[in-house]
Amino acid sequence: MEENTQFHAFVSFPDARLTESLVEKALSSLNVKLYKHLSDIPKDAESILQWSTYDETSHELTMERPKRVLSSTYVIRKSLIRKHFLHQSIKNYLAKKPDSTLTRSIPPTWHVEIVHSDELDELWVDDLYDLAQILPDVSSDLEIPKWFILKPGMADRGMGIRLFNSKEGLQDIFNSFENNEDEDEGKEHSEVEGDGTAVMISQLRHFVVQVRNASLSLTSQHD
Repeated sequence: MEENTQFHAFVSFPDARLTESLVEKALSSLNVKLYKHLSDIPKDAESILQWSTYDETSHELTMERPKRVLSSTYVIRKSLIRKHFLHQSIKNYLAKKPDSTLTRSIPPTWHVEIVHSDELDELWVDDLYDLAQILPDVSSDLEIPKWFILKPGMADRGMGIRLFNSKEGLQDIFNSFENNEDEDEGKEHSEVEGDGTAVMISQLRHFVVQVRNASLSLTSQHD
């Protein structure tokens, strides 16, 4: 695409208006014409930008016109959006390219495969052995606790994300997920606990644990 070519940009984040407004603001100073509906873009447009959610993006258009259409999402995205797949993809890549900048960009990560909360005891001496060496049994064992973050592999929009700083803390999280699942068993529409972000571990199974980045920028869960 030529440098001075005007882009026809489709921007759409229906459930994330803050994100949508930030994208529009970023494009407003460029030679870009914004559209709310992809169908409004002229069919003979030379250069098209799709900056939108995965479901809003026309992947057929991206594949049909690869030299004229730029999109903000991959057509095949499982290794990116499923956190345990992403972790394994990065791990495999770094095994081949240990000098990659990813070694400094990705926090230490552990994959947790669990169906019932009582399986965690076995994981401490197996898949989570390295994590067990740096986690105290209870949070009171450290004057300044080091925080970790638990993320369900296939959940999105903040569902199931929890912070903990001890083995006891992680066990309590899985116990709470399982207790919530037991309470909701048999209900057509489950009423999740607290802030409505609990998950069912027996359905998800895969989680990742990462060292928490202390410089995170927090926003409202509704943004």
